Amino acid sequence: MIFDILNNPPALINSIIPTKAEGILCLVAFVLALLMALSFHEYAHAYVANKCGDNTARLYGRMTVNPLKHVDFLGAAMLLIAGFGWAKPVPVNYYNLKNPRKDSALVASAGVILNLICAFVYTGLFLCIATFVPADILVANRFVYMIVYIIYFYLFYSVLLNIGLALFNILPLFPLDGYRIMEAYCKPSNKVLEFFRQYSLYILLAVILLDYLPIFSPFSWYVVTFRNMIIDLFMSFWGLFGLM
Repeated sequence: MIFDILNNPPALINSIIPTKAEGILCLVAFVLALLMALSFHEYAHAYVANKCGDNTARLYGRMTVNPLKHVDFLGAAMLLIAGFGWAKPVPVNYYNLKNPRKDSALVASAGVILNLICAFVYTGLFLCIATFVPADILVANRFVYMIVYIIYFYLFYSVLLNIGLALFNILPLFPLDGYRIMEAYCKPSNKVLEFFRQYSLYILLAVILLDYLPIFSPFSWYVVTFRNMIIDLFMSFWGLFGLM
């Protein structure tokens, strides 16, 4: 993924030939977007857990959007290189929650919800730049062009990554958020729950492998299809305000 960005930097303006500088700016924008998407996701878990009675994450310094507190550098490196990875899970003591069954589902869903909210806001900001920043100013001033370029692609990648994280984490695979939500509403002896707890690792490995083989990948189809639907929905909303 890193090499794709460096070797094929997308151009902000067709009249300006993209260079390696643009490729590096795209990479910087991508890394920043990735770190912030992961941080907002984990912050949401910590914030809601604290509101629901468990201050474990706050005591561990995790109720922050500081990426250094949340990012697992191996997981982030895997995301950059291979397109999948992970962050440090926020510690939650479910016995401290006021209503363990209901609140555990709220804590689990918080990251997904905040990622979607971020994607919604970033879509609006992205369309603002695309709509209102005049191209002639960017062509005339290289410094302004570079600043707008990195902001533009930070927003662009933020939309994709936040939606992608939400779609990935909502899957009912252990230990993802989707599994935690399902766990909150199922009995411990539920057969489906037992199946996913036992075989989620193998399913994830199969998903990753299929994504790299020249065959149909259900996971890629799922992410691309629903990501595009969500982006279309967000853009339709912002289009009501003249942003297109």
